[in-house]
Amino acid sequence: MRRPVLRTWETSLTEHGTSVRVARRHIRDQLTAWGWTGERVDDLVLIASELVTNAVVHACQGHGEVRLYLQEFDGDCRIEVWDPRHDLPLQERRPRRFNEGGRGIDLVRQLALDFGVIVRRGTGKRVWARVLLDEAAPVTLGETTSMGSCPLIRPV
Repeated sequence: MRRPVLRTWETSLTEHGTSVRVARRHIRDQLTAWGWTGERVDDLVLIASELVTNAVVHACQGHGEVRLYLQEFDGDCRIEVWDPRHDLPLQERRPRRFNEGGRGIDLVRQLALDFGVIVRRGTGKRVWARVLLDEAAPVTLGETTSMGSCPLIRPV
């Protein structure tokens, strides 16, 4: 019988001119090292790109640290992006037809199995998304997080 293994990885991104590119490369490399391949890797790379972009542009405004976390447990992968702002919630926006921005969170919502925000006053926020390696695997959606007693803001 195969025993499930919890794998974790994290990094800090401080050079915001290259943070998004570096995040994409790190996520692809780490998932490949864990044996993930195909569309799911592409989905997680795109999710990382969108979440890190939002953190750098809207929360850090080019200054400060962004942290990138990846957890995989038995084919269930969770990506989290931390930024120092706790007061900047995800906003429901309708992008204009020819605008380049405003579509990232909708894209994350479409690619992820589950998605949400964890806010802890004074310590920033984590925006997270879950993707399953095998789409046919049983799905468990929970109210708790692996971050301990952090309050969970329902997926938006």
